[in-house]
Amino acid sequence: MRHTLSARQHTCPRVALALHDGVERAYRLDDPGSCPHSGTADTAASAYEPRVHLAYLLARQGHRADWLARFADLPPAAAHRLARAARRSAAC
Repeated sequence: MRHTLSARQHTCPRVALALHDGVERAYRLDDPGSCPHSGTADTAASAYEPRVHLAYLLARQGHRADWLARFADLPPAAAHRLARAARRSAAC
């Protein structure tokens, strides 16, 4: 029998990034349809940004951080953090 975690027990993978507004916040990396918190409003503790999610998925496919920054219009530092997060998730 498969047990599922309740939405309260689930923690969406996230990474702290500063995008173009310069404010660092945690961005959720999960697919909006698979995370129980995907429908929740953005907060200072957790936000969803489609460009961040897209860049994360592409990084998991092996795309380089400099390319991700250009393609998804992300600051280079954010793209590098996403690439590192993708490498860590692939190692698990």
